[in-house]
Amino acid sequence: MTSNARQNNLEDLTRIWKQWYSDTRGIFTEKYGDIAHLIAINIDEQLIQAMVRFWDLAYRCFTFNQEDMNPTIEEYAALLRVDNVQFNKIYVKEPKLMTFKKKLMKLTGMTDTWAKKYIKKKNEVNCVMWFSLRELVQNHPNILKRADLFALAIYGLIVFPKIFRHIEVAVVDFFEKLRQ
Repeated sequence: MTSNARQNNLEDLTRIWKQWYSDTRGIFTEKYGDIAHLIAINIDEQLIQAMVRFWDLAYRCFTFNQEDMNPTIEEYAALLRVDNVQFNKIYVKEPKLMTFKKKLMKLTGMTDTWAKKYIKKKNEVNCVMWFSLRELVQNHPNILKRADLFALAIYGLIVFPKIFRHIEVAVVDFFEKLRQ
């Protein structure tokens, strides 16, 4: 089995990070930890090839010689450097109380018109184009919103990149939970 380890272009994120003043980077790091370092990590295509070979799509886990291996909440928390995970809590997917458009409006501070313009459906999934968020990350008047949107971009383009050059609804849902 072969795979194409296609990666989002991270030059925009790198440029934005370098252009930010140290106090802005400090605010970001205080709020989101070291996730900005993911921008500079080079993808090891051979490692990705090996991982794909052992990934069981039906069971959503790695399978080695009939043994299943699935990362735990603790391992994901360590890998993503999330320190507010409650390990004795059962995590379930809650029903969607707020629409994707409303979540995006709340997260960006933008209007209904803006959200309608930039929400797209790709592969039957609602998502927002990276270039529309890039403009906000660079120019949003609220520095905390800039940091939030930059973190969302890292999660959507690097950590959970499902749709090329887009950030899908599941990433926004995850990000909302993370912020809570």
